[in-house]
Amino acid sequence: MKNTRFSNLFSLMLAGLFLVVSAGPGFAVDDREALQGMTAAKVVFDVKKDDPQKLLRALTAIRNASENLTRQGVRPDIVVTFRGASVVCLADMKEVPEVNEYKEEIMDKISWNIIELKKAGVQMEICSLALSLVGMEDTELLPGIKKVGNSLVSLIAYQNKGYAMVAI
Repeated sequence: MKNTRFSNLFSLMLAGLFLVVSAGPGFAVDDREALQGMTAAKVVFDVKKDDPQKLLRALTAIRNASENLTRQGVRPDIVVTFRGASVVCLADMKEVPEVNEYKEEIMDKISWNIIELKKAGVQMEICSLALSLVGMEDTELLPGIKKVGNSLVSLIAYQNKGYAMVAI
């Protein structure tokens, strides 16, 4: 009796797997309706994460959005602005004394995401006001991030130029 139930359950699972696999690309999730008629997307991401793990998740989400737009035929024009305490998470690890192994691994992943975003043409800006408030110098920043006077002014400007703002 027990063996028969297991056999039936296994057969049912196998049939379900076959249906999912045979559905193929038609079963794939996309954003077709939302992107209908679009050839380009102008987006400015407002990033203000004060924890390296949260910043890593935000950068991963931004990279994923860029890749998904591209995959679906929409050219992304993306700007990422870093402000507030997030600037501390963007320090070059060579400049930060006594970092534990876990945090160093997260910081390496943050660096990798920034490099990948730059390769994809994403512009990145950091608020000089926030830098000065935490006492950081330009030389301590990861490469590829442009310093601007005030990221709030940048956000205002990009929105007035037609960029959709996403706070992340």
